[in-house]
Amino acid sequence: MDSFTINFPKETKRYDCIVDYRNNKSLAENGISFHWWGTEDTSLHCHNFYELFIVTDGKALHELNGETKEVSKGELYLLRPEDCHRFKMIDGCSCTHMNFCVTTEIFRKICDAMKLDAAELERSPKLSLSLSNDEMNFFTDRAQLLGLLSNDSGNSGYTLMCEIMSHAVVTLSLNGELAKLNYPEWFAKLLEKLHSPEMICCSAADVYRLAGLSPPVTVEYFKRYTGKTVASYLRDLKCSYACELLDGTKLTTLEISARLGYYSLSHFNRIFKEYSGTSPAAYRRKEKCK
Repeated sequence: MDSFTINFPKETKRYDCIVDYRNNKSLAENGISFHWWGTEDTSLHCHNFYELFIVTDGKALHELNGETKEVSKGELYLLRPEDCHRFKMIDGCSCTHMNFCVTTEIFRKICDAMKLDAAELERSPKLSLSLSNDEMNFFTDRAQLLGLLSNDSGNSGYTLMCEIMSHAVVTLSLNGELAKLNYPEWFAKLLEKLHSPEMICCSAADVYRLAGLSPPVTVEYFKRYTGKTVASYLRDLKCSYACELLDGTKLTTLEISARLGYYSLSHFNRIFKEYSGTSPAAYRRKEKCK
């Protein structure tokens, strides 16, 4: 089974416990598990695995990385290992959700099988959506079938859980792609420009100039359509490019840092570690060992 080091962002370190996949017999042995969760509060926790939950009835408060929202029937969430969350019941209301847990190894295999970039999906600003009636029926029908297969000694239950997880990640991925179609034309052109090689070292000030809008207005558009600020969008873009350079070239970390517009090596090392969970040098060593 895989190992995984959690690198929690500073703002999400206030949790009561970390749930370890090795304490779940089915998850430890098979890499994936399923259960129902009823009307009950949970402690604030993180896990070293992925968790998919779908609310099937009622509503509750869900705290995720410090932000609390009401969740209700038909809402799907995919939680990453570094995500910190809990449920709190609303007075007078009940809530039930189906819950799938999957190790990082199996999650990445599922993404590979679906021709999806797991890293890109993980960086998505929004890993949740409201399901249509047809989508909801798909998941509930499969969950009910899982109940019938609970005593099956074969691989049917495992196969069905993988199918459900595959369908969920594909649905989330498509949802992200469809959201891009709603970009205003000028914003789509701006993002296209930012992704061009000649703009890789640009700053937030360059983005404001290209947008032709004031910084607050530009930031508001970025938050609305990407879920990120201008600074965080540029950071992710540059670090993604840094990963390609570390893996595919012999450029030194200092040379890569300068190419991206970071002229302080210590600053670049810190930014990259926040993004990837490891230093540029460690990332390069890891990639060369694959």
